[in-house]
Amino acid sequence: MSKIKWSVIGAGGIADRRTIPAILANAQSELCAVMDRVPEVAKTVGEKYGVPFFTTEEEMFKNTDCDAVYIGTPVMCHYEQAMLALKYGKHVFLEKPITLTSAQGKELVDAFKAAGKQITIGYMMKHHNLHEKAQALVADGQIGQVVDVRAQFSCWYPDIEGAWRQKKALGGGGAFMDLGVHCIELIEFVLGEEITEVKALCSTLTFSYEVEDSAVMIFRTKSGTLGHIDVNFNVPDKAAQSKLELYGTKGYIQTVGTLSQTETGTLTHLYAPQGDYVAQQNNRDAAEPVIYEAEGANLYEKQINHFCDILNSGKPNYFYTDRAVHVQVLVDELYAQN
Repeated sequence: MSKIKWSVIGAGGIADRRTIPAILANAQSELCAVMDRVPEVAKTVGEKYGVPFFTTEEEMFKNTDCDAVYIGTPVMCHYEQAMLALKYGKHVFLEKPITLTSAQGKELVDAFKAAGKQITIGYMMKHHNLHEKAQALVADGQIGQVVDVRAQFSCWYPDIEGAWRQKKALGGGGAFMDLGVHCIELIEFVLGEEITEVKALCSTLTFSYEVEDSAVMIFRTKSGTLGHIDVNFNVPDKAAQSKLELYGTKGYIQTVGTLSQTETGTLTHLYAPQGDYVAQQNNRDAAEPVIYEAEGANLYEKQINHFCDILNSGKPNYFYTDRAVHVQVLVDELYAQN
């Protein structure tokens, strides 16, 4: 089987730190070109990996023979760049969130479906071994009916001159557009169902940029499960818990430190079904939970492997891509409320 040839649009940042090394680690792949609109970045990254480098998308496509394109640019660029890649007949792995709006996202995905080309969005947290474990426990009824879900995700992101995530026109929003989308996608993955109703509040409490540094969303899923998501740009990194919690009629699942770019953290599972009502509520320490540890694998390698497996199967798979559009539908609604 011939290798999948990759080019990269947006060669700095997450591409250089995480995704290009993941492509190089994949036995099915090879890197053939990088592109960045900042000439110094294009040159530095191209020379680092020993591949041709370009400063415009058109120039790269006209001078490079590739099968797939990784796009790791600001959200405002996603639609245009992915459509251009499709024009040249390429498969696309696109960083999250998919686009500035759900309407753009749907149009983009429909175009790829019509052309029979794969497009996948970079939500890597579902590949975390502990999130996969959480999904399996829920599906197996190991906490009974899920009645409450909580997700907390934060980082320290102060005012930075020129930061595109701090401008609504460039990033589409703030803490929720950047962090909250991960929480929605992950919760729907673990539960195996969609969130259908949302209510939200956003605030800029600490910093002076125009997007929110704090946001809270409450939600209801298709089956009626309730939950909430809170995300912040104003909590110090060392204070961030990065938690996912699920409570059910027979127990709970709690992960700590798992909402991350790396496969870290722990999962605690308690199976403790109860029959009769205990008025004294003095039986809460009777059961011992089971603790699972992260395996420490590379989440970016896992998602690149998954993408390459789809390409090699010859059958496009848009399940998670459609979910990424659905995530943006909910985000659009959230921002419309604020």
